Amino acid sequence: MAWPVRYQMIGMLFAGSVINYVDRVNISIAAPVIMKELGWSKDKFGWVFSAFLIGYALLQIPGGVIADRWSGRKVLTLAFCGFSLFTLLTPWGANAFLLLLAMRFLVGVFESMTFPATASINSHWIPRVEFGRAHTFSISGITAGQMVAYPLTTWIILHSNWQTVFYINAAFGLLWAAVWWWYATDTPALHPRITPAERTYIESQLPPPPANPLPLSVVFTNIPLLTVAFAYMCYAYVGWMFLFWIPTYLVEARGYSLGIMGTLGIPLHASAFIGLVGGGIFGDYLLRRGWSSQFVRARLGGIGLALAFPFLLASALVPSATLCVICLIIFYGLFTSALSGFSTVAIEFNQHLAGAIFGLINTLGTFAGFLGPLTAGYMLAGNEGNWLVPIFVATAVGVVSATVLLTVPIRPIQIKDVTPTDAVPVGGVAH
Repeated sequence: MAWPVRYQMIGMLFAGSVINYVDRVNISIAAPVIMKELGWSKDKFGWVFSAFLIGYALLQIPGGVIADRWSGRKVLTLAFCGFSLFTLLTPWGANAFLLLLAMRFLVGVFESMTFPATASINSHWIPRVEFGRAHTFSISGITAGQMVAYPLTTWIILHSNWQTVFYINAAFGLLWAAVWWWYATDTPALHPRITPAERTYIESQLPPPPANPLPLSVVFTNIPLLTVAFAYMCYAYVGWMFLFWIPTYLVEARGYSLGIMGTLGIPLHASAFIGLVGGGIFGDYLLRRGWSSQFVRARLGGIGLALAFPFLLASALVPSATLCVICLIIFYGLFTSALSGFSTVAIEFNQHLAGAIFGLINTLGTFAGFLGPLTAGYMLAGNEGNWLVPIFVATAVGVVSATVLLTVPIRPIQIKDVTPTDAVPVGGVAH
C-alpha cells in the first residue's frame, strides 16, 4: 500500500533539505583546502562564511509571507533553482575574493526562502498532533545533509578538486526543483493523487481560516514571540559558528587529516539527526499525553541546551582528540534537539501565519548567526589560533539561550490584540 500523500510530501521536503544543507556546508568542509590553495587567512575566510548569512537574512520573512499568501510550492521551486545556479558559479570566486563573496551571498539569498516556505506548506498539510515529528523530519536534512556532505565533499576533493564539489551539488538541486514542481501542491485539496479519506482527515484537523486574520504588525510585536526569537538568535550564533568552523578545528587543532575529518562528520551529524527527529517525535508524544505546548516547544529545548554546553566546553579542554570528538557528538545531539522546538513553535503562535512567523524567527537568528563565524575568525586570528576563546564565548551565549527557553511563556497570539488602527491583515482585507 502506498504511503499517504502527506508523507510523500514530507519525504520530498526531507530530500530537499538534504540538498539544501549540502550546498550550504560544502564550502566549510572544503575551506582548509581552499584557504591553502588561494593563500587566504582565517579572518578573511570568515567573511566568505558570513556573506552567505547576510544573504540568508534577506528573504526569510518575505519568503514566508509570500508562501502563506501565494504558493509555497512556487517559492520552493524558485529558491532551489536560484541557489543551485549560484552554487554552480561558486568556483568562479577563486579568481577574485569579492566575486566569491557575491556568489555565497546569492546562494544565501535564495536559500533564505526555503525553510519558511517549508513551514508554510506543512502548516497546510500536517495535523497539529503530527506536526512535531513530520516537520522536524522534513527539515532534518539539515543534519542528514551534513552526514552526506562530509564524506562526499572530502571524497570528491581527494579524487578530483574542490571546484567539482559545487558542480555536482548544483546538479542535484536543479533535479529536485524539477521533480518538486511536477509532484507537489500547496494544499491537499489540489493534489490529484490524495484519497478522499486522507484529505478529509487532514482538513478536519486543521484550524478553520480566521474571520479576522491577524495583521503582521500584531504578530511581529508580540513579546513572547520576540523573546523566543531572541533565544534563537543566541542559538544560531553558536550553531553557525559550529557549522562553519568545526571542520577546520578538527583538522588544525586536533590533527585529523582531511579524509578522517570527512569520516568523523558522519557520527557527528548522525547524532544531530537523532536529536532533531527524536525531539520532534518525543514532543508529539508528550502533546498526546496532555503536556502543554509551552513545555514541548520551549522548556524541552531549554533542558537540552542546558545539558549540551558542558560537553562543548569539555571538548575544548580534554587533551585526547578521541575524547574531544565524543564530547562534540554528545553536544551536537543535545544541541540540535532544541531545534525541534524552535522549528515547530510557529504553529503555537498562529498556524495560519506559520511561514511568516518562522521567517521572523529565522531572520533574527540569521543576523546573530552572521556574527558567529565572523567573530570566531577574528578571535582565532587575534589569539594565535587559540580555539578556546571562541568555544568559551559560544558556551556563554548558549547558556543565555537555554535560560530564556526555560522561562519564556508560549501562548497563541489572540485576535483581541488587534486594534482598529492596525495594518491591513495578512490573507484578508481591512473592513
